[in-house]
Amino acid sequence: MPFVGLSRALRWAALSLLLPAAALAQGAVAGTVVDDASGIALTGVVVRVEGTTREALTDRTGRFLLTGLPTGRQEIVTRYIGYAVARATVTVEAGRTVSTTFRLRSVTTDLGTLVVTATRSGQASALNQQQNAANVTNVVAADQIGRFPDANIGDALKRIPGITVAIDQGEARFGSIRGTEPRFNSVMVNGERVPSAEAEVRQVQLDLIPADMVQAVEVNKSLTPEMDADAIGGSVNIVTRAAPTGFRLSTTLGSGYNWIRNEPVLLGSAIIGTRFLNDRLGVIASGSYYDQQYGSDNKEGVWDKTAAGAAYATQFDVRRYDIQRIRKSVSGSVDYRFDAGNTVMFRAIYNNRNDWENRFRARYIFGAPNASGVQNTEIRRQTKGGGPEDRLKATRLEDQRTQSYQLSGEHLIGRRAQVSWSASTAKASETRPDERYIDWRVRNIAYTADYSDEQTPQFAPVNAALVTPDRYTFRRIEQLESFTEDRDRNGRLDLRLPLADGDRGTTLKVGARYRDKEKLRDNSYDFAAPVTGSAFANLTLKGNADFTTDRNYAGNYQYGVFTTPAQLAALDLFNAAQFTLSDQPAEYAAGNFTATETITAGYAQVEQRLGAAVSLIGGARVERTKVDYRGFEFNVDDETISPTVGGQSYTDVLPSVNLRWQAAPSTVVRAAWTNSLARPNYYDLVPYRSVSLDDDELSTGNPDLKPTRAMNLDLTAERYFASVGLVSGGVFHKQIDDFIYNFTAFNEVDAVTGRTFAQISRPRNGAKARLTGVEVAVQRQLDFLPGVLKGLGVYLNYTYTDSKVEGLDIAGRENEKLPLLGTAKHSANASLSYDGTRLAFRVALNYQSEALDAGEGGYNEDAFFDRWADRRTDIDANATFALTPKARFFVEANNLNNRPLRYFQGTRGRLAQDEFYGRRVQTGLKIDF
Repeated sequence: MPFVGLSRALRWAALSLLLPAAALAQGAVAGTVVDDASGIALTGVVVRVEGTTREALTDRTGRFLLTGLPTGRQEIVTRYIGYAVARATVTVEAGRTVSTTFRLRSVTTDLGTLVVTATRSGQASALNQQQNAANVTNVVAADQIGRFPDANIGDALKRIPGITVAIDQGEARFGSIRGTEPRFNSVMVNGERVPSAEAEVRQVQLDLIPADMVQAVEVNKSLTPEMDADAIGGSVNIVTRAAPTGFRLSTTLGSGYNWIRNEPVLLGSAIIGTRFLNDRLGVIASGSYYDQQYGSDNKEGVWDKTAAGAAYATQFDVRRYDIQRIRKSVSGSVDYRFDAGNTVMFRAIYNNRNDWENRFRARYIFGAPNASGVQNTEIRRQTKGGGPEDRLKATRLEDQRTQSYQLSGEHLIGRRAQVSWSASTAKASETRPDERYIDWRVRNIAYTADYSDEQTPQFAPVNAALVTPDRYTFRRIEQLESFTEDRDRNGRLDLRLPLADGDRGTTLKVGARYRDKEKLRDNSYDFAAPVTGSAFANLTLKGNADFTTDRNYAGNYQYGVFTTPAQLAALDLFNAAQFTLSDQPAEYAAGNFTATETITAGYAQVEQRLGAAVSLIGGARVERTKVDYRGFEFNVDDETISPTVGGQSYTDVLPSVNLRWQAAPSTVVRAAWTNSLARPNYYDLVPYRSVSLDDDELSTGNPDLKPTRAMNLDLTAERYFASVGLVSGGVFHKQIDDFIYNFTAFNEVDAVTGRTFAQISRPRNGAKARLTGVEVAVQRQLDFLPGVLKGLGVYLNYTYTDSKVEGLDIAGRENEKLPLLGTAKHSANASLSYDGTRLAFRVALNYQSEALDAGEGGYNEDAFFDRWADRRTDIDANATFALTPKARFFVEANNLNNRPLRYFQGTRGRLAQDEFYGRRVQTGLKIDF
């Protein structure tokens, strides 16, 4: 059906473009819709010509454009959740664009001593945009994000139905949509792709972007042909602030405290924007600063089993992390309106996250237990730090940055055709300068173990006198430099042409897309050997300290004595009279690579009305992908490095249909059939061979990996409330081909060298997988309750996801019912809020169930070795108190239940990782001038 319409649309397009605008005797109406009280532009307002089906939605700057209107008097009306209807009568003239402005008044509920505004303009804007979208989507505005105590955009995303997150150092780093691993999803800023600051993956680090830097977040769960196709789970579009309709200045200043290291938190942000030149020129700038000194208490385990099947630890770590995280961000936007039908905009955002980290790790390496249960053990005590430079502060600095610059335009041609275009460049990088490690060890120590609780196993030396600090001898010093860069250049051009009006109206949209990417990693690695060995005879001869704390959240484990970071930084490693540096290509060369990827795409889609209440978007997208890469392989026998090269190219044709039914004024039903893909990680494609001689492990790339492709089905229904809320439900299904997983074999023979390694890992394609799920959500102000109880509100959502993989090439596991990597079967949010005249508060719970680890995990030759992310529950709270109409005092509390990041091996309760971050509280003042 849509493809028949597409053929008709193309014929009409050819005819329409030949007709002069005057001959069509049509005109256009353009304008802006703002909140009457604040002057803030409203996004997603339905602006309709009364008595017709011709309508438009306001964009992020509150602007709308109605084209192809017949001449004469026309009545224009608005529809917007939480606001009263507004009307204006205009006279449309042939070949001209008439301008008008709507100032909408919000609906309020009088509660006697309490007056609750039924909407915040941003939250209403988000729900209106979601209600009127052609595809399945969730939209969250800045004020809704601000109602939760989330510092970065990743933590804000976990509140959205169907989204789960992976945690790093207490903050959400990667997001998963509808049970799919992060590689299956895409992240954009203002509609353009964002590169990744990490070398081996495509996914974007969400903890780089502060939550207070965005105007809205759009999560597209079904795709239309105009959208990039590499989003099997969905795409996240982070919308930065656009210039306001009038002057705006606001600031936030605050401080806080974390319990795990008893250190402060500092935070601040500012926004300033206005319009000039009779509102033609709009400018806005914003900045954010966040400084937290904290850390984590950690324990980690690796397990094997005896011939009888009894589990025992082969490795156990007790770790202490001390971290200072500083996140800085600035963004700006400039737009210029030449006239009602022509606008250009420049937008930029820069994000920087610096982690200054020290780590103290006691690692126990165990042999198999003997008949008496005693394990022969080596213990290593390692300090991680940095060089003596002032910037490094004797810590390991991880400097991650993203920056994006975009120039775009929207133009009306002939009062009917609309052309939009965009050109952008973006870059992400990670730098770790002068990273240092020093190791001390003691070997051949007899240890006994108590494995009655595999989550918190206990170990004890048979003779404690053999593990005192003076028994530890020098192992080695490591000096690392690492650099990763990912650069994108993007361009697009779109043409939208209305061809027919009325209940059977047809609009054609066609466009082209170009994406060019370059990614590289350049590392170096040296051992530093002291010239005078006697100075490093044992651990007590160098600057050391006992880093044991009164409280270890990870259990009753003692950290013990380590070299201090200051001592490690003070070592003059580049002084040949003191140290001999030796290059170690085996440790880094195979990890270095360069990759280029070029994607050219085109699409055609028809927006077809099938009556007053039903519309569809149907069409197809074609994407051509070309990847070239260069890597290295390490030859174990002669310890040489050889370059490797390779490449791939393929074309995808991806049809889709999105159907929308306005079942009632406040009820929308959507159905979608779409096709999408997920490209392999660049490093997985590189034909590298990386050998860890210490661990006797081999990792290789796989240049034969195929991209993952999926067919997707969606059905949703939503009912919206005038008090700015909704209740929704939906089902979705995905049929996935050629999913990718990492396979690890133990005590395996390498087919290239004939050597047996303790462990060989390689990415592979699986045959097929299916994923089915259900989403439900309720968001409502309980304004039907009596008295002050009308101030209560609820925010609830739940997602159930079931997945199964087929075609795993693993002997003995062919018939297991295994889920896709990263699929959490259950995820939920529950929040209770209260909004009064001056006081507002919220308590929020977020839950996600266990999932096979999509990061360090994979499918192994035995389920015993599978690594799972454990279920997790987060409880947060925040409150604000209005000191004046423009000044608010706030308090935020995170991780009230001190939940850990937890992974288990094979079965719940068998420790893989347990990391605690403690509770955190922040307080401060927000002023909106």
